[in-house]
Amino acid sequence: MRKIVTFSSLLLLASTASADWSLNSSESDFSFSSIKKGTVLESHSFTNFDSQIDSKGLATLSIDLTSVSTGIEIRDERMKSMLFDTPTFGQATFKTQLDPAKIDMQKAGDIVSTKITGTLSLHGIEKELSADVNIIKLTDNKIMVSTAEPIAIKAADFGLDAGVTALKEVAKLPSISFAVPVNFNLTYSK
Repeated sequence: MRKIVTFSSLLLLASTASADWSLNSSESDFSFSSIKKGTVLESHSFTNFDSQIDSKGLATLSIDLTSVSTGIEIRDERMKSMLFDTPTFGQATFKTQLDPAKIDMQKAGDIVSTKITGTLSLHGIEKELSADVNIIKLTDNKIMVSTAEPIAIKAADFGLDAGVTALKEVAKLPSISFAVPVNFNLTYSK
């Protein structure tokens, strides 16, 4: 009987260690900033995104570009149509590989700083992208992955520079930055 209980306990631990991590949307955020007129910083976000980390450590993030939220409805609509072209390119995705064994070995409260490299697909263009992130073990079944510093996304790398120019012209602005810093705090449970 004792062997059965021990074996069952080992199976339970193994299945927990290899379980998928699912995003807690209500405890997560994904934001970016823009600079207009050379000095005016504005913060924006996406309100609809999903992410998971599978048992082998493959992490995927999908962002619904129609959920862009700038605080100004007309600007949201212009970004959807003139910048992102959401009828054609409604989503951005990022995929990277994490080490699930390292995450499982972390104790609650541990913070691991690491560089991740993955593929960002945005506006029909795929590019390799690196980012410094912190992986924080909140509890045995909850982690947070956060940017350690902003990730710079350049409009020209993804064919978005014409869209930025169009936004600048329609809003009659002297300038809008062609690179934006991106930050995220993604909380996962298993």
